[in-house]
Amino acid sequence: MTVVGNPRSWSCQWLPILILLLGTGHGPGVEGVTHYKAGDPVILYVNKVGPYHNPQETYHYYQLPVCCPEKIRHKSLSLGEVLDGDRMAESLYEIRFRENVEKRILCHMQLSSAQVEQLRQAIEELYYFEFVVDDLPIRGFVGYMEESGFLPHSHKIGLWTHLDFHLEFHGDRIIFANVSVRDVKPHSLDGLRPDEFLGLTHTYSVRWSETSVERRSDRRRGDDGGFFPRTLEIHWLSIINS
Repeated sequence: MTVVGNPRSWSCQWLPILILLLGTGHGPGVEGVTHYKAGDPVILYVNKVGPYHNPQETYHYYQLPVCCPEKIRHKSLSLGEVLDGDRMAESLYEIRFRENVEKRILCHMQLSSAQVEQLRQAIEELYYFEFVVDDLPIRGFVGYMEESGFLPHSHKIGLWTHLDFHLEFHGDRIIFANVSVRDVKPHSLDGLRPDEFLGLTHTYSVRWSETSVERRSDRRRGDDGGFFPRTLEIHWLSIINS
């Protein structure tokens, strides 16, 4: 990145203004609470992906070969959200308030060997994704990696092609959102020939449940909510990955 002028003098001059402007962003449970009626559409935005051990390194979710609309519609963001690295865009997921969905097809894909390799590298670097539902962040991992044995050594890479969304509501408001792959088997990305294409079908499920909790968490999207490890844990995770 090229910085014009003296970085130190620039930061000293503009830092107070940036701090003030960052306060204009809002997070879940703070502003903009949406009220729904049964059957109302609930927009799921895709946001960003990046290596789990370095949460500051993020990219737009659609930079990966994933299910993507023909025309990408980005969400209008506040300055604070932009500086936080948010890149929200509408997704293909169709979610309606209090309506369960059982294994609906999101899209069919034909991936080239280069696209498969791109996904393999992302999974090997422990890429996570972040989606946003009603201003609530939901995070998960792009795929699954398994290392076992020493001699012989096995290295398996799998892509999650099905996501289970769990949303909790109280009255006409969404209180909690989460994504899970607990009962899902990853699709293997191993053994593909250079001239071979990989056919994939991405699917998803949505499960709604009522909760007695009346207020959602007041944490902002910039908070990880315990998803990311602390500094010491990141250090040991890097050693284990090595």
